[in-house]
Amino acid sequence: MKAEYAAAVLLLLLGALWAIPLYALVAGSLKNLADAMGTPVLQPPSQPDFGNVVAALEKFSSTIALTGLIVLPAAFAATLLGSLSAFAIRLYGGKVADWLPVVIALTTYIPYQAIIVPLVSVIRQVEVATGIPLYDTSQGLFLVLLVYYTPMATLLMFIFSNAMPREPIEASLVDGAGLPTIYWRVALPLLGPGFVSTLIFLLINMWNNLFIPLSMTRGYEKFVTLKIFSYVGQAGTIYNEMFAAALIGSLPPLVVFLFMSKYFIRGMLTLTGRSA
Repeated sequence: MKAEYAAAVLLLLLGALWAIPLYALVAGSLKNLADAMGTPVLQPPSQPDFGNVVAALEKFSSTIALTGLIVLPAAFAATLLGSLSAFAIRLYGGKVADWLPVVIALTTYIPYQAIIVPLVSVIRQVEVATGIPLYDTSQGLFLVLLVYYTPMATLLMFIFSNAMPREPIEASLVDGAGLPTIYWRVALPLLGPGFVSTLIFLLINMWNNLFIPLSMTRGYEKFVTLKIFSYVGQAGTIYNEMFAAALIGSLPPLVVFLFMSKYFIRGMLTLTGRSA
């Protein structure tokens, strides 16, 4: 029992530490200018002021909509391509299936800084060759996010596919079903929880990405993290306005996760062989 109490106390302490930044974000965003200039970050506001939150919501509405139009299709397309790749590796990979996921996993650990310059250079060359504007455009940012996150989606979907039973697929092959039919009617329903979990994971990662939009666009209006970054001043930062901006900018992925959390948990449980 002592060990259980100690574990509970430890979890409470860790939870409290995890909640401190969230508390600072909410409390700071509700401070007026006098409180922000004269009180520590963790001190609660003398009187809650929602003006910063309302102002941030008005400033961020168009940027949030534009970011959603880029991130949602990019996350879905990367997850779909990842599931197709994982399905092919799982079905026909043979010995390749033993080492190819390891190679894909290694590519996901490459930091942004190592590949973003070559990637942007390739995008520039494609832009010149095709005449299609890509740099500093929504379609170019969509393309780079898709290229960068598809290996991660492939790795995650391959992990989920290991929990998928092979018997339905083998029975479909014996019955003479084509690969598109097997994928859409057999494999994809079985991979459904993993597909949704991967989609949510990529959606949150793409939404929170700063470095790729910073490298692919000019200005701060085309992506939500850039818009938040624009509040950082060279001579100093009034943190109540920036905290309000960060609060508004972080709400969309949080709402998505809250509404789809049961699917995310269901996907995680498939890896353990349990059901929600």
